[in-house]
Amino acid sequence: MVKSKAWAATAITALSFAALAAAPTATAEPAPAADPLLAYAEQNPHDFIGINALAEQQLGQSIQFSVSGVDGPVDAATADLLSNQAPQEGIAARAVPTDAFSVVGYWLPTPGRTATYMGTWNFRDDYVNGSAPDDFASIMFDFSNRCLTTVSTTYNSYYYDGERTTDSAAYLKDGGVGGAPIVGLRDAVSGFKLNVDHGHISSTVTRKLGCDAQSFGAQFAYEHNQDGGSAGSVSASFIGGLSIGYSGSPATMQKSTNPTYINF
Repeated sequence: MVKSKAWAATAITALSFAALAAAPTATAEPAPAADPLLAYAEQNPHDFIGINALAEQQLGQSIQFSVSGVDGPVDAATADLLSNQAPQEGIAARAVPTDAFSVVGYWLPTPGRTATYMGTWNFRDDYVNGSAPDDFASIMFDFSNRCLTTVSTTYNSYYYDGERTTDSAAYLKDGGVGGAPIVGLRDAVSGFKLNVDHGHISSTVTRKLGCDAQSFGAQFAYEHNQDGGSAGSVSASFIGGLSIGYSGSPATMQKSTNPTYINF
């Protein structure tokens, strides 16, 4: 059985303090989140049940979660169950096991013209195969109506026991001006512990002035490279998904959520 995770309570936030048209930038220290729901989710991104309970208490609405390999959105309890399923047997040794990790994505509603999308990944605690080159993860927003602007991106990574590894393992590769922030993860194993065992990316978008409230979509993807092969190019978009070009033929696996939508 997969062990329970000890989710860490520290978040490092990449914020853009420039005008909305400027590129989001990263800062070394996070600014405190004013919204209690967002603050709790940043500190406990895998506590789907707790996040949903707080959303119901604060806003009177439930959160829908999208889980890799599952059609359609699910409730908090189902997302928690599916993302912590026991390992399966009979999978080839060299290939990335199909149950090596799972991804879950969800919108965090916020009053006003902003909303935040959270993308999380979670490797099995007994999966310790991490090596160069980097893994990549991306939140991909639907910017087709030209009504959204990315204003901040937050990311964190951890060992299975909750020890934070962000400073040595994670970096913002693309701030998401085009609608798809990308984070790189320098996965490695030390003492039989994978340094990106679990983590999250969250990105906040603002609806531009002059645009009416409407439905906006987003999805999340994580690609793990298990056995080498340098990454030559990385791109992401809502329509095209997360695309990574490698030299050679490394053992890789990408998992993604289905698009989910929110009105604001």
